[in-house]
Amino acid sequence: MNDTPERPSMQALLDDLSGIAHFSFEPLDIESTCRQYTEDGYEITPQLRGFLEKYGEITVTWLFRGNEVEVTTSTERTLESAHATPRNVRVFGRNLGQSVQLVGTAFDTEECVLLAENGEILLYGDAGYQRVANSFEDAIRALVTGDWDKSFFRPAT
Repeated sequence: MNDTPERPSMQALLDDLSGIAHFSFEPLDIESTCRQYTEDGYEITPQLRGFLEKYGEITVTWLFRGNEVEVTTSTERTLESAHATPRNVRVFGRNLGQSVQLVGTAFDTEECVLLAENGEILLYGDAGYQRVANSFEDAIRALVTGDWDKSFFRPAT
């Protein structure tokens, strides 16, 4: 497990998942990260900036059924994922009835990790949306332990 002196707020999550998950923290340049999002057509809201400052450039890896799986907030990987376009993110928000921000990707299928304006973390992929938890740290705990509702839903549009 990586030492995270630059992100002390993550210590409780690291302690909770010690021995279950591996955390990788890449250097974070928030101005460069925000510039990359802006260049790709995303609006940098205070909520998105705050999220990126706290959780940007983190990859969490764990074993599920003998296979390694991960969630990442790597800017490069997030902005290159298949569903990740500003237009799609706006559509996701309209479908969900609240604005959402693209903050990461999950699994080999590159599900979009979405931060809703109410703080909820959702996943989006070809099969639809999944609610994970009401905060990013709780979402990571839930994903790693498998303790979340894995059912898909498609909101009425």
